[in-house]
Amino acid sequence: MAIGMLIEAFPPAEVDAAIDAAGVREQRSRSLPARTMVYFTLALWLFGGAGYDAVLARLTAGMRWAGVPLGKRSAPSTGSITKARKRLGPEVMRRLLQGRALADRAADERSGRAADERWRGLRVCTLDGGAVSVADTPANLAAFGGPDVWLSVLASPGRGVLVDVGVGTAPDDPGRSVLDALTPGTLVVSHRPGRAQDLWHTAAEVGADLLWCPRPSVALPRLQPLPDGTFLSRLVPDHDPLASSVAVRVLEVPDAVLVTTLLDPEQAPVAELAALHRGRWRFEALFDTLETGPVTLRSQDPDGVTQELWAMLCVYQAARPWRKEAASQVSASEDSPSTAQNPTPRRSTMVDLA
Repeated sequence: MAIGMLIEAFPPAEVDAAIDAAGVREQRSRSLPARTMVYFTLALWLFGGAGYDAVLARLTAGMRWAGVPLGKRSAPSTGSITKARKRLGPEVMRRLLQGRALADRAADERSGRAADERWRGLRVCTLDGGAVSVADTPANLAAFGGPDVWLSVLASPGRGVLVDVGVGTAPDDPGRSVLDALTPGTLVVSHRPGRAQDLWHTAAEVGADLLWCPRPSVALPRLQPLPDGTFLSRLVPDHDPLASSVAVRVLEVPDAVLVTTLLDPEQAPVAELAALHRGRWRFEALFDTLETGPVTLRSQDPDGVTQELWAMLCVYQAARPWRKEAASQVSASEDSPSTAQNPTPRRSTMVDLA
């Protein structure tokens, strides 16, 4: 079933189109053609911890069951698989993710599910991120500046559909590229303190509204108290104290101090903003959906690391609706009288789907 999930999310025709767009179609017949390597790279996230040979064997069985041809077959060595991954590169996986995320967002719009992600005329997105460990090789350390690569993810708060992803070498580097893609009419909710003032200015420049949790050390002078208990303040960039500040409204809610560009208490009630912040999507949802804890990417070079990251996000996007459906079925089962009398607890995993 896990391989079937991949084929449903990334049909062979779409995989082939991404391969051609990335310019990595093989020029001669190979035992590991580009299409096979796309599905293999995705399958690495389904069977984490398994060796290349075991993953390829499971993939081959699953693809045969699904009736998807993989080209001529042989028993390639681990070295051959590594070389084939290098030939594939990271661009195919990035294109697959963009296409799948765009299709999922369009489907949500058509079905009306996206209505749950709109609030008072604004489209709500969550910005979150984190670090993923990379293999300790000279090439990786030189490219990423340390043992980690940083991701910033823009996602819908309810269904967790990915909107945009940035990859960088420091916590806030990828955040800027993600926010550059925003448009007016978007409310970005985040709990990332970091250098939030700089990211704040980036978002403000493109006309997006924000609801953010600042660092405790950020100075927020109480310039004008408001009737609902919030107050107006100004936010100054970290790197340039002489730059123009941004007008913000400060909310002191029970579990956080929040700042927002939505200055009118009547148009943006504090209770509703606090609820939006509590309901934000979290970066940990990636690993919860994949059912894996903190991982160290196996790739020994930067292109392989980037390829693995895009593949991870692809599999998250593909598995997300399956996991939500499974969770709903478990919830319904737990609520039934027969289940209450005869509980059979079991935690499903990505391998279980296979």
